[in-house]
Amino acid sequence: MEHEISLFGSIMVQIGFLGWIGCTIGLIFNGFTKDNELVPKKALLWGSLIVLFYAVWIIGLNIA
Repeated sequence: MEHEISLFGSIMVQIGFLGWIGCTIGLIFNGFTKDNELVPKKALLWGSLIVLFYAVWIIGLNIA
């Protein structure tokens, strides 16, 4: 049985992965103060984006 690779799924994988990694870096640099204290509003924003892009990545893997 032959399986064709979906272009849309492949693009979703790329966007999801890069977004997931980028938002994780964003959380590290923006979600904490220099004293290593959590900034709740920024951490919630970056954490939500991490979950969103991770979901896009997983869905893209299932489509591709």
